[in-house]
Amino acid sequence: MVLVLGIVLAAQATTSSQSAAARGVGFTYDPAQEITIVGAISAFVSQPAPGSPVGLHLLISSGGKVVDAHLGPFVSEENQQALHTGQLVQIVGVNENVHGKNVLLARQLIFDGRLVTVRNERGFLVRNVVSHRRIHDANPAVGGGAQ
Repeated sequence: MVLVLGIVLAAQATTSSQSAAARGVGFTYDPAQEITIVGAISAFVSQPAPGSPVGLHLLISSGGKVVDAHLGPFVSEENQQALHTGQLVQIVGVNENVHGKNVLLARQLIFDGRLVTVRNERGFLVRNVVSHRRIHDANPAVGGGAQ
């Protein structure tokens, strides 16, 4: 009986920790709160400060302020190499307060005619073999579409 109870408790602890990790250290993603920002990349942060979400962050200059956009650990090397300082990007995501710091949890990143899906509609990070698709009818400033 004790052994069965121990196994059940261990399974619950594992499920809880997996759920928290999927949420990204305890925050939630509310699609109703999504915003879109367009701005220029001012910096890349691959080693975020302790307490910040793990993975790649882009610092985006938009509207006279700098936005910390979290892209996570699964952005392909190809997409990372295609990004550069000063480049215009469009990011769709939800602002979240993480340990007193405002972070934009990116769901989509659009740049140079690419649409990169970072999170699904429920906010879970996406791990794709093919992580982008070309787009042709987007905003010419960030999507490379025709004017």
